[in-house]
Amino acid sequence: MSKTWATDPSLRSGMRSTLRLALPAALLLVGCGKTMTDDDCRKVADSMREVWLAEAKKATPPEGPSIEKAQAVIRSESEKLVTDWSAECKKELQGRRVDAKEMSCLLKAKSVDEVHRCAEL
Repeated sequence: MSKTWATDPSLRSGMRSTLRLALPAALLLVGCGKTMTDDDCRKVADSMREVWLAEAKKATPPEGPSIEKAQAVIRSESEKLVTDWSAECKKELQGRRVDAKEMSCLLKAKSVDEVHRCAEL
């Protein structure tokens, strides 16, 4: 049996780690931006959830006996990602200045690649 995103935790972990690490690195760049608020942390977390779900959907088998398991894993991993990000954001970013252009880019990102491009602004 070949490894798929739904059956291989290392693939899920890699994507989750990429998102979790890319966003704080992008937001920590100080500029003539705004102060990160609790609401901003929530908005970025919601955006991350959408990016995660879009990426996971691409890697999930379209049908078959493993689809229910895959959907459960996606939901579980999505919530873990959002919970981890929210805690990290509140601890490390809330109250600090962030670049408004990067923040806007991150909130519009629809893929992990787009998230990475936001860090290049």
